[in-house]
Amino acid sequence: MKKLILSMILVATGSTIATAQGAKIANEIRNYMNAESSDEMIEVKDKAGKTHYVRSAATTSTYHIGGQNTASNSVIFDAFNSHPEWVDMNVVVDWTGSMYSYVGQVVRWHHLNKDKQLINSMVLFNDGDDKIRQGPKVIGRTGGIYYPNHLNIDDFLKTVATAVDNGGGGDAPENDLEAIIASQNRDESNRPFVLIADATNIKDISLIHQIKRPVHVIMCDGPSNDYIQLARTTGGSITWPGGYTDYSTTCNHACVTTCTVRHVHQLCDVAHH
Repeated sequence: MKKLILSMILVATGSTIATAQGAKIANEIRNYMNAESSDEMIEVKDKAGKTHYVRSAATTSTYHIGGQNTASNSVIFDAFNSHPEWVDMNVVVDWTGSMYSYVGQVVRWHHLNKDKQLINSMVLFNDGDDKIRQGPKVIGRTGGIYYPNHLNIDDFLKTVATAVDNGGGGDAPENDLEAIIASQNRDESNRPFVLIADATNIKDISLIHQIKRPVHVIMCDGPSNDYIQLARTTGGSITWPGGYTDYSTTCNHACVTTCTVRHVHQLCDVAHH
């Protein structure tokens, strides 16, 4: 009986810690969204040469989400600033433990640049919650996929907290394509995707030919072969800290747009091969 009571206490304690973690992350994202901005306007040109102005989402002081300094990596802000043609995108975000600060950057940029209408929908995925403890994960049916309402911050943060509490996947390869397909099934238009991820392997890369629209990949660290394959196969692009490659049909499949140095205030130069 004592063992049973002790087990119940341990389970309850673990649940409380997990729930507190989700609430903590959600609160940190809220504080980051509401952080003071410099109000700097950034001038950029789209692929057609048209000039656009976006508001800098950089904060005037340091913030942390999940223990990570949000100022240490600006690749998401850089990508959004450099692509004003990205409108009404379906944004899909890896929501495993190492990625908590990046969804904060997505919603902060969107919040400060609402007139740009970056987001049509959002999907978070954490590679099956913690199902690794329950047995092998099934390709295409791993789960751990969430649909936060980006138009209502309270609903959004509630979903964010739930996804954190339910686990971080448990293993390195992620179910990126299952999440993109889920987003594709919910939106019957031809809107492209922005996928935000880090350089793990894609668990379900075998599903790649089910993706019917361009995927613009933003890597929060260096690019990896699976994500390059995803961007190339779908006719999208891939951005990482220090680089950008465009595989879009605007190049007529005869060239690749390459940039070895990225700048916040300007698009990469186009190099045709």
